[in-house]
Amino acid sequence: MSKSISLKHKVIGRRSTLLAILLFLFFIALSKQFDPYNQAQLANIATLLIAVLSITLLTGASGQISLGQGAIMAVGGYASALLVTRLGYSMWLSFILAIFVSALFGLFLGLAAARLSGPYLAGTTLVMALAIPSIAVRFEPFFGGDVGINVDYGNPPRWLTSFVGKISIEEWSLYVVLPFTALALFAVLNLSNTRAGRTWRAVRDNEVSAALAGINIGRTKVIVFVCASGLAGLAGALYGFRGLVGPSVYPTDLSLTLLTAAVIGGLRSIGGAIFGTFTVVFLPDLIERITSTFEVPGAIANYLPGLAIGTLLLLTVILNPSGAAGLNERIHHRIKKTISKSGGH
Repeated sequence: MSKSISLKHKVIGRRSTLLAILLFLFFIALSKQFDPYNQAQLANIATLLIAVLSITLLTGASGQISLGQGAIMAVGGYASALLVTRLGYSMWLSFILAIFVSALFGLFLGLAAARLSGPYLAGTTLVMALAIPSIAVRFEPFFGGDVGINVDYGNPPRWLTSFVGKISIEEWSLYVVLPFTALALFAVLNLSNTRAGRTWRAVRDNEVSAALAGINIGRTKVIVFVCASGLAGLAGALYGFRGLVGPSVYPTDLSLTLLTAAVIGGLRSIGGAIFGTFTVVFLPDLIERITSTFEVPGAIANYLPGLAIGTLLLLTVILNPSGAAGLNERIHHRIKKTISKSGGH
């Protein structure tokens, strides 16, 4: 029995490693086809994907609703920026430490979440998302107020430019983010397919049954919040180093954007998280290109991207609650069913 479990874990680990490497190579190959602007967009996708994966863990795996992932990103962003500017830490070390700072923040939030559920939990996290920018403004000498803290990825190292040639700043930002995105995907895939992931799904599906099975509901919820907060904090640190860590970088609607990406792709699907993140980042650019072609007035064109994403979200919730991933599964199921019927005849 123990040998079969060990073998299963090895298979899961190899599959997770392969998928993480494939994601890394996919982004690199895609970036070679893009101009600097779209390379920056690709880096933005790789960063936000980490945060969307945190929602996949928190809401998709354990059923806890959070409207404050953007605020936890701000915690990670400010932590990393302060470590670099105040204490002189390296950028790489600050990213790693931001994970622990955000996870600690998630621990306190999780202790509250263990006693809340549904709209009460969503409301609590939303209040947090509204409060954190105010704290940054209130303690301006330390957090930089509305102006924020200036930080960036710097210039690519010489060993890298000598190896791959000239690298634009936009491409360098992608190279910085991608290893963390691949590691985040690897971690989420492993967590989802281990005993911990099965425990989280049991709590999501039926808390009473999970408790009767011996699962500590409160402790499980806290652990999920800690893991999800660590991921969101890492995303926030990477997101802020694009040039500025400040309230304008982590607005309240950032949390809603992340949740929208997760819902459109499918809350319970990692592949859906990738699809949803691409959608919320690239769809506004696509709409902008279309409106510029048809010379749509600026007063209308400025609101079309938000309207399109909002409409897509509503259609997903009403017509296809399981998102793009669920739709893909149903299509595959129908194809298999059709093939099996034709084979039987």
